[in-house]
Amino acid sequence: MFAESLRLSRGDVQGWTFYLTTAEVVFEVAVRLVFAALAGIVAGTLCTALAAPFLWHFRSSRDRIAGWTTKICVILVAFLDSAFALSILINMFAPSLGPRVTTAALAAYLLSFVVVLCFPRARRQVVTSADGLLSEKITRRTTLAAVTGAAGMLATEFVLSKTTPVVKAALAPQRRASNILVVSFDALGAEDMSLYGYKLPTTPSIGAFASRATVFKNFYSSSTFTTASVASMLTGVYSSENHVYQLTGRILGEPARRNLPSAMRAAGYSTAAFISNPYAYFLADRLKAFDVLPEPTFEKAGVQRLWKATGALHQDSPIGTRVDEYLDLMSAWNSLGGMRDVLYLEFPAEETFARAREMLAQLPDGFFLWVHVMTPHSPYHPAAPERGLFIPDDQFRSFEFEQDADELLFPHYEADQQPRVDQRRLAYDEFVRTADRAFGAFISDLETSGRLRNTTVIVSSDHGESFEGGVYQHNHQFMTRPEIHVPLIIRTPGQQEGRTVPVVADQTALAPTILELAGQPKPDWLPGQSLVAWLKGNSVDESGLAFCQYLAKSSVFEPPRYGTVGVIDREYQYVVLLAGQRGVLRPLGEAQFWNVDRAAQNPARAEALRAAIHSRFPDLVQKSA
Repeated sequence: MFAESLRLSRGDVQGWTFYLTTAEVVFEVAVRLVFAALAGIVAGTLCTALAAPFLWHFRSSRDRIAGWTTKICVILVAFLDSAFALSILINMFAPSLGPRVTTAALAAYLLSFVVVLCFPRARRQVVTSADGLLSEKITRRTTLAAVTGAAGMLATEFVLSKTTPVVKAALAPQRRASNILVVSFDALGAEDMSLYGYKLPTTPSIGAFASRATVFKNFYSSSTFTTASVASMLTGVYSSENHVYQLTGRILGEPARRNLPSAMRAAGYSTAAFISNPYAYFLADRLKAFDVLPEPTFEKAGVQRLWKATGALHQDSPIGTRVDEYLDLMSAWNSLGGMRDVLYLEFPAEETFARAREMLAQLPDGFFLWVHVMTPHSPYHPAAPERGLFIPDDQFRSFEFEQDADELLFPHYEADQQPRVDQRRLAYDEFVRTADRAFGAFISDLETSGRLRNTTVIVSSDHGESFEGGVYQHNHQFMTRPEIHVPLIIRTPGQQEGRTVPVVADQTALAPTILELAGQPKPDWLPGQSLVAWLKGNSVDESGLAFCQYLAKSSVFEPPRYGTVGVIDREYQYVVLLAGQRGVLRPLGEAQFWNVDRAAQNPARAEALRAAIHSRFPDLVQKSA
């Protein structure tokens, strides 16, 4: 419990206050402390069971064996708890020192601890440090409190999960004859796709699919990380309106009731999804708007069995955050086994499409199916057919599992690190090719089966990935062009000719587009513009604006004060830093650089774009700097 308290103090509790109520924060802390207490009870019971045969066999020395066993356990606990506290202090107050310094500090601490144990007086102080906690009275009270607390939480979650009404749109009496299939790739940047002009042949299968589809060349994500972007795709509104600011944020209030899958269900479509990103999955699951939404096995290791076995402690109730609970359990389990914490990010594209095929086999016509593919999100592990295509495999293996190096490059890097970033980009490009091959096989199967005859297929991404301009990967406030420029390809049933559309748009256009394709009028709560006119070739207006927000450092309980809000047109990007309200103007050709500002050279364009942001978000951005 002491170790868990230290871990929570590292920043989890403060982070929760950004999007959880006070009662929910208390609940989440209680869940973890009770779980830690139960884990301690189990560990103590196992230790006692292991020691019992020796105590029984050496009955004459029972007290001495029990005493030595207790002393050894106390020494181990004292070392592990204090080492854990040291690592947390280093990460909290000197994070820039990096993991290697932390490892060196822990090694020095281990040596010091061993030296201390060599002195009888110091050893005696360590051994007796837990005497107060190990008394019969205290251990019984602790056990009783842990069991009582667990029972209370089980009852609370059970009652809430059963009594809270699930808001679900009524199913229309007539089933639709057409289908809509959305395939979104995680962290697939348009600027690393050969379809969008990239120098390497990364997306031949998507390119072949696009030869009979409409390709939107200037489509942008509404944020720089998965949860906020997916929330905009599902609700049709921006982060400041659906209040999904953080990676583990939740859609609440009106957007939770008025969303795309609910509207599709009301229109007569059966709604289904398979989402291989846990952040996106738990976000969508909370909406209760999909008829079919299976929970993926994010990790095939023991953590999944532990997650299911302890399901009573994290029921699907409206209080708390299940994704945080899952990630914490996964992190604790993997750390005990010496495994990497990013295993849940490695859900293979082939498995995602295999599950999608299984779902399609069960869905009659009249479905809306969303498939979210984790590939090519980092860590970059291209499959065997793609390894060596763009970077020699022995060179790739030299850094494939070096997470420390990525931490040193993120969020932005110095110019002399560009060669290292270029290597990682080539690995990413191979991983893009892996995703592309899996998509090609999936689409080929659907075409062979005739399932695409009456199905509109939409291909896109939640956000991009950056390897230039001093910005690495995504999920930061720089909002540079590569991390928000994403693909959008739409093929309607029977379409035989390819078409390219240069109109500027963002992810809030997806919901109204899908609803219009489903024959439904745009609801009043959707501010975005449908793109169907461009699909039909009826629109000649190629202007447009795309907005983007990064609010991860703001609280959902008050107007956002920290982060960035940006806008893009055909030629420029303008980004406002909310703290201070300073704006920067980037020509699109230079918008990969995080520190470029051309506002002084073109004040009129900067003022016009700032006015556009103010008009759309008057509570966030002032009209003038």
